[in-house]
Amino acid sequence: MHKTQTRETREPADASQKPRALAKHRQILDSARVLFLDQGFDATSMDAIAREAGVSKATLYVHFDDKDDLLLALVSEECKRFGPKTLWRDHGGRIDLRAELHAIGTTFLEAFLDQRGLAVHRLVMSCASRHPRVAEVFMKSGPERCDTEMAAFLRAAQAQGLLDIPDIGMAATQFLSLIQGKEILKWTLSMKAPSPARHRALIENGINVFLAAYERRPTAVKQTRRKPAKAPARR
Repeated sequence: MHKTQTRETREPADASQKPRALAKHRQILDSARVLFLDQGFDATSMDAIAREAGVSKATLYVHFDDKDDLLLALVSEECKRFGPKTLWRDHGGRIDLRAELHAIGTTFLEAFLDQRGLAVHRLVMSCASRHPRVAEVFMKSGPERCDTEMAAFLRAAQAQGLLDIPDIGMAATQFLSLIQGKEILKWTLSMKAPSPARHRALIENGINVFLAAYERRPTAVKQTRRKPAKAPARR
């Protein structure tokens, strides 16, 4: 029998009729998260997850088809709960370009200063090459969603005559790349925790570079000098 839905899109088994099923689902995900982050995905068995969660293997398989299915559901949920928050919502008013870019940058980087968000990022990086669906879920829930929300802001700002951008999608990616620099990569590799001061500097400098490239400035009005009138010819 072919599956018509993936585990990431359907509710826990009988959750609407049996609240205990939802609690078990949550219990299993929490236990899997602890073991995956502590021991690694490959070293963690379904038996170990069942023991950690305090459920039988039969109960475990009611909720998840296999370990890959469990990983996919975990990454999907963690990205939604602990990934970057919504970067921008259209408020319908006049856009304060610098202030709103600063707010977007701050919101985007907050997720990477959070230990839980960072842990999910590391888990995805360790599994993505062997589990393409995990990478796909992560990209849709995180980077691609952020790019889409950033692009919506840029379109709104351009409609108000504040920006002049030929490729909105590229510019959205450029801005988010400018404000994260190498700090997120370093932190993911456990080299050094980025400081809030460093992130503030990245945001400010990133905004300056971005606006230098794309901000629309009033066209200078050229002052034309009148040529002095010719003196009337003397007779």
